[in-house]
Amino acid sequence: MIPIIIAAALGPSPSSSPTPIPDPCGSIISIVTRPTITTSVCTVRTGGVLLENGYTNTETTGAGGGVTVTYPQSLLRIGTNDAHLEADVIVPSDNQSSLGGTKTSGWDDFGLGAKYELGYSAQWLYGVNAAITYPTGSRAFSAGNAQFTGNFNWSYSATPMVSIVGTMSFNALSGLNSAGAAQSYFAFIPSVVVTTSTSSWSEFNVEYAYYSASGPGIGGRSVIDFSYEFAVGPHVQLDTEYGLSPTSLNGQKRHYFGTGASFMI
Repeated sequence: MIPIIIAAALGPSPSSSPTPIPDPCGSIISIVTRPTITTSVCTVRTGGVLLENGYTNTETTGAGGGVTVTYPQSLLRIGTNDAHLEADVIVPSDNQSSLGGTKTSGWDDFGLGAKYELGYSAQWLYGVNAAITYPTGSRAFSAGNAQFTGNFNWSYSATPMVSIVGTMSFNALSGLNSAGAAQSYFAFIPSVVVTTSTSSWSEFNVEYAYYSASGPGIGGRSVIDFSYEFAVGPHVQLDTEYGLSPTSLNGQKRHYFGTGASFMI
């Protein structure tokens, strides 16, 4: 027995495999990207389909102000054979506006996009996405030209309960200029969200975003918003939000509230 004991003691110790890092994109609350301006990093996994929907009521104060209601703000996200790649369809929304005392209604533009999750570690998660919209909407609500967006998205888990999420967004947008004609312009839109998980199925967000341009020849503006998201089981998420833009543009300011529902299969 002694030689056996000595051989066992002198032999190589069993190697231990490193503990795998859990997939940070395993729940619907990690995948749904609304209602924040910041784009979530996580993608819809292979075989999955996610439909995000929302309703927003925006009030513009000051001369020529009014209310604009937008719905259903649908974004269809489809998983591909690559679990880190998804395809996106931006569904046109209906808009009802009373700006300037004139009631106007119509649809905004159709678009396509894609998102890719580049990788993750125990604390970091990062990815990219891109989108293009086509001027297919009603004259009053279409951008008038194709619009292009490219984003770098990231997330950092500061603690098990608190995360910081951000997007650096580069945009070739379009809007009406002072002559009433559609004109393209560039806008850099960085944003950051502090997220606090109130439970395994809910979270509260505080976000700041800055638009370097608000339209052709129009200066930048800031947006601050607050939102609450909660999952109703693994396939349904509901959200509510309130936001404001404290920046005065042409004597006008904006604030809004909204709600949404997302469904994943």
